[in-house]
Amino acid sequence: MNTNETIAISGATGFIGSQLCAHFVQQGYHVIGFCRNIPAQRLQGVEYRTFSLEKAPAENLFNHATIFIHCAYLKGEEAKNTNIEGTKKLLQASRNAGVKKNIFFSSMSAHADALSAYGQQKFLLEKEFNAKDDAIIRPGLVIGNGGLFLEMVKHIQSKGIIPLIEGGNQPLYTVHSSDIMKAIEIIITKNLNGTFTVAEPEPVLYRHFYKELAKALNKKVLMFNISYSLMEKLLSLTKLLGINTGVGKENLLGLKALRRVEFSDDLKKLGFIPRNYKHTLKLFYNSPKRAAFLF
Repeated sequence: MNTNETIAISGATGFIGSQLCAHFVQQGYHVIGFCRNIPAQRLQGVEYRTFSLEKAPAENLFNHATIFIHCAYLKGEEAKNTNIEGTKKLLQASRNAGVKKNIFFSSMSAHADALSAYGQQKFLLEKEFNAKDDAIIRPGLVIGNGGLFLEMVKHIQSKGIIPLIEGGNQPLYTVHSSDIMKAIEIIITKNLNGTFTVAEPEPVLYRHFYKELAKALNKKVLMFNISYSLMEKLLSLTKLLGINTGVGKENLLGLKALRRVEFSDDLKKLGFIPRNYKHTLKLFYNSPKRAAFLF
């Protein structure tokens, strides 16, 4: 427990941001949540302050903050400039206020060869942070009550059909949301800097993950193989017809760019190994909030 630090978190009402707020309040930190709109149901112990990537930060936004975790992100290719310029201004405001550590919540999809707008933008945003003083978290697929994982859950529940692109042999790295919280807390308490990939060390094949997820949901699914090129044509056709398949171009591009990654040194610096997908799916299945994830 540490009551001497004040942590500011952008995107405080989002999937990861809200969990970070809850986690650090529980650990005894003073937490400031930056968000577009103050939530009707506020997390107890969180001081909310209004903020938007589209606007210059208020002069007193970082008052009393000693650590900043940046999770805010606007989806879509059209938001690229807003994400980059908004992050630059936010970081400058943080540094001007004397915040001692800035932490960026990025993604394993962030790399020079990223195909999706999400991966490309996250990679560009990483460049705004200083590796000598700041920290960057690159999580795998986060298993929890939101994000892409929840979209996958809802797709299985509603469609029951899973297209396996090129046989579903892509390497997928996963991490439970609680292990992300643990990694960020270690970075703060040990004052670690640099880029840290946080996920289970060995990837699971995409098709195996979906089978395990369907099993956890007790849902029978139909899986079929399809090529990237044919899937692209089907997505174009369904978009033209106004049919929602639950799979979009961004999902396809992200899947196409999945690759094996070596990050054992990152985990050694953190001093722990995140749990694997079978363990984390059991945590999801047995969670008392599971019903809220599904409906």
